[in-house]
Amino acid sequence: MGIRVKKCFKCGETKELSMFHKHKRMKDGHLNKCASCVVKDVSDWRQNNPGKRNEAERNKSREKGIVSRDEWLKKVQQNAKGRKVVSLEYAHKRRLQTERYVPSELDELVFKEAVDVRDKRKELTGFDWHVDHIVPINSKQACGLHNAFNLQVVPAKWNVRKQATNMKTFWISGY
Repeated sequence: MGIRVKKCFKCGETKELSMFHKHKRMKDGHLNKCASCVVKDVSDWRQNNPGKRNEAERNKSREKGIVSRDEWLKKVQQNAKGRKVVSLEYAHKRRLQTERYVPSELDELVFKEAVDVRDKRKELTGFDWHVDHIVPINSKQACGLHNAFNLQVVPAKWNVRKQATNMKTFWISGY
């Protein structure tokens, strides 16, 4: 198979297809302007419009409400914890709706406290912790409730390994 070539509409030269940028919408999958002409056009545009590029970057940062990358990273780190807590609260409420169980103020308070304890333990120990049910909500042996008296904060390794077994059975089995 021979070398495929294409003619640049800008400079009029015939060049190898590898000298053209890829473009999905073109019939042969490459632009009609060679890479060197594209580079030249972009540099000319930047010289003729020096403030446009900076203006576009400023507009993007205004839309996000962020001035610098450092502030953006700080904001992302602060919101990460908030999103996780909100999603856990949503899952908590959703489970309660499916069980037709009306949570008491105590249940809500204990769940929020358990989430806080989980986060503090992660900070102190450096490994993941989960909010777990002592008696699983759905199990072959027994079904527990999603209330304040059935919650505990345990290491993530335990919770993943425990799955849907009772805590007592889990310890007897020899973790």
